[in-house]
Amino acid sequence: MQSQKWMMRIFLLFALGVTAWAGFVSWGQLERHKRITDEVNALEKQAKDIALENQTLEERISYFSTREFREQEARQKLGLKKPEETVVAIKEDGEEENPKSDNQSNNQLIETKEEQPNFQKWWALFFSKN
Repeated sequence: MQSQKWMMRIFLLFALGVTAWAGFVSWGQLERHKRITDEVNALEKQAKDIALENQTLEERISYFSTREFREQEARQKLGLKKPEETVVAIKEDGEEENPKSDNQSNNQLIETKEEQPNFQKWWALFFSKN
């Protein structure tokens, strides 16, 4: 009888140890699964962000290749205009008026610029004594 009690205690102790070991292994697997799931979610979010950035870049590229964009850049950066257009310069607040010329000479200069070819305008700009 005594040996049966000891065998039962040893069996219960062994069963308790196996159960504890199985719980420990399961807990580790659950933690590992959670880490992997979090990493997958983070990578999916990163992929969505990159896809959104790619879409934005594709839209910008398609806009940059349009005729309207090229015309706008030519106007702003190169100062070009269409032949039928007239350019009007508006004085901003705080800009100084040119002390060397009065309004009549400015009007005269604008009129002559419209009539002259570009090379003559540049020549006049750099080499005139006004």
